[in-house]
Amino acid sequence: MENDIKNHLALSNDDSFRQVIEAVYNEGELSNNNRTGVPTRGLSFIPSFYHLTGGLVPMLSGKAVNEKPLLVELEWYLRGEGNIRFMSENGVKIWNQWADENGDLGPVYGKQWRKWRDTRVVTVSEFEEIKHRGYVVDGELTDGRLAVTREIDQLQRIVDNLRNDPENRRNIMSAWNVGELEDMQLPPCHFAFGTWSREVSPDQRFYIAVETGANHFAHGIVSKYSAMISDLVDENGALPDLDTLAETVTHEWLDARGIPRRVLNTGMVQRSVDTFVGMPFNIAGYGILTHYLAHITDHMADNFTHFGFDVHLYSNHEDGFKEYTGRREIEESYPVVVFPESWKELSDFNWQEIQILGYQSHDWIKVPVAK
Repeated sequence: MENDIKNHLALSNDDSFRQVIEAVYNEGELSNNNRTGVPTRGLSFIPSFYHLTGGLVPMLSGKAVNEKPLLVELEWYLRGEGNIRFMSENGVKIWNQWADENGDLGPVYGKQWRKWRDTRVVTVSEFEEIKHRGYVVDGELTDGRLAVTREIDQLQRIVDNLRNDPENRRNIMSAWNVGELEDMQLPPCHFAFGTWSREVSPDQRFYIAVETGANHFAHGIVSKYSAMISDLVDENGALPDLDTLAETVTHEWLDARGIPRRVLNTGMVQRSVDTFVGMPFNIAGYGILTHYLAHITDHMADNFTHFGFDVHLYSNHEDGFKEYTGRREIEESYPVVVFPESWKELSDFNWQEIQILGYQSHDWIKVPVAK
């Protein structure tokens, strides 16, 4: 049954990433001038594309992507914090080398995602016009003007729009707060994120739902998707001909089973891409974030696009690159993320309750991390 579903979309965890890193190694321009002092090969403005249908997470099989740091870091982003205390308490040290003695990184990533600070000086009459936006008065200047401040939750705005105005073309989140860059221990590498939502035809809904359901069914996950599969299989556990069924399925039939009508695509822009160490982590993390946004806004995740500005391979990663490209992809690896059905809001996210099933990989390849 699983192979029947997978044949509808030939997905690979590694292919898109492998094309990028091989192009960087084979065609990249050499540079000795970057803040780390370690030479690089690099290319500019490179897109790559990752399929998410069926619950798929773009985790590489050619080298291990460590699940725990991935999920802990993502929860840390969603908490809107700039101190690494939460990660340290959960045994994750990936940000330690950039934090100060108190564990502070400044207003990085999640702080900008969830608590973007907007401060301005206005007259009393101007404040009356804008206070409905959530501004509060911080103080009064000697000339009578007011210092007012609000915190903007960019990610919650995206969630609200996906629920109420899903095709809004302003569903963008930025971590590049120019006024606070100098307060950050490390300016954000992945700095912009956006969403795209569309209602799809009954047959498209059906194929995506069946793929998800087959994956849930195979792992014993109880969900609306696996329930649909249970309704379709015969007494021998075989599915009917999917193409024939897709021609007749209706929105109403899918609505009755709780299958979302909309798909969610996302994209991320990254100014500086460490292809060997950082990029596998980044594409997996944003893949999971896309699935979570879809989960809580009645969508099904479809694909994720990564766009890198300066896409580079450090010279001291080249041995690791050669080891990675010398390995075969593990075709049986099909990592699927599953969240509790009860989760409905951003605040419900808890790394310990998230399941990533079906992931297989070769061993982790250790290389130095440029600082």
